[in-house]
Amino acid sequence: MEVIVFEKESFNKLIDELTVRIIQNVERHYHDKEWIGEDEAKELLGIRGKGRTCLQRLRDTLAIEFSQFGRIIRYSRSSILQFLEKHRMSLDRI
Repeated sequence: MEVIVFEKESFNKLIDELTVRIIQNVERHYHDKEWIGEDEAKELLGIRGKGRTCLQRLRDTLAIEFSQFGRIIRYSRSSILQFLEKHRMSLDRI
């Protein structure tokens, strides 16, 4: 059996670094999820209500990327953000 001895300060520093890494990994998983469902896609696009026809139109015109397996449709978060950026109206254009 091996025993590893740490100074209290080194141990606390190690725990702090591990905690930061774990938090970053969890945040990356939830914030960088590329393929999202209908509800999250509508939320990103600011579509209220059912809004299925709007999403259908965006799919039909290939304005945003999507993946379909049977009845399950997932939307590409990055393509939605690109779509929003492309259609952004800035004060420079006015």
